[in-house]
Amino acid sequence: MDLLILVATLFSTFNVILLVGLIYLYARIAMKTRAGYSAGLLVFAVLLLLHNVVTLFGYAEMGGLYSNQLHPVLVAITVCEFGALLALLRVTV
Repeated sequence: MDLLILVATLFSTFNVILLVGLIYLYARIAMKTRAGYSAGLLVFAVLLLLHNVVTLFGYAEMGGLYSNQLHPVLVAITVCEFGALLALLRVTV
């Protein structure tokens, strides 16, 4: 497996972990407050988790099928998403 796809897989795994934590927090907040905004964030986080699980599968199982020229782009997208999820976690906690 190419090093860049390995990095993308690693950060995709981190994204899944962060999203599980965010889903837990949003579910707790939504149950306490019954606010529509929190429920919306919960739905968003669940859908993004599904996206990241499929992405993780794609990187892990089909990483060799992607063009080598695409690898840096995939890493950049995954790392940017990780940064955005960290920021979201920071403002949530």
